[in-house]
Amino acid sequence: MPNEKNGEQEVAIDAAKSSIYTKDGLKGELRQGEVISGLLQYIYDQSKNDVDAREHPYAVVLTQDCDLLWDYELRQKGDSGKLSSVLLYEADIAEEVRKDHDIKSDLWRRIIKNNDERWHLLEKSSQQCDAVGHGIGSLIIDFKQFFTLTPDDIYRQVAAGTARRRCRLEVPYREHLQCRAAFYFQRVTLPFPHSYTAASPPIA
Repeated sequence: MPNEKNGEQEVAIDAAKSSIYTKDGLKGELRQGEVISGLLQYIYDQSKNDVDAREHPYAVVLTQDCDLLWDYELRQKGDSGKLSSVLLYEADIAEEVRKDHDIKSDLWRRIIKNNDERWHLLEKSSQQCDAVGHGIGSLIIDFKQFFTLTPDDIYRQVAAGTARRRCRLEVPYREHLQCRAAFYFQRVTLPFPHSYTAASPPIA
């Protein structure tokens, strides 16, 4: 017979973890920390005078909520909006990232604990928190890989059904991602690292 007390604890843990994501509020303006799947980025190749379409399995919005809201409200009033582009970070299923980058065990252990400055792990999203109802596996963001799209482009792709708004990060997980991304973007490379010189032993 299942342990009712343990069952209650497991339900409580699952409820607590579900607060990482929500699918609420995905019908209006784009939101910071929102996960979108299937976005297409069109890249002009001047040497070929051609346009390549690159599909992003997942992307996470990092533009501030206030800018996204103001832009959306203007568009709702028939204005063209004031936001020229939305900042997005590429994301992919963790196991695919590890395979594609041939990440070794020592680095992987740091990545999945969010102890490496370049990479950010997002815990998997349950079916209940996914607007599509499928759930999303653990995602890895590489802070070296970001791109922009116009708000028009994103809203148009979502309306056409080729891109899907899946879920968004709740507080404080959204802010945690934002801070880590900002830290990586602002890092400063020194020409020579500081080195430690041991103090001289006292003269007897």
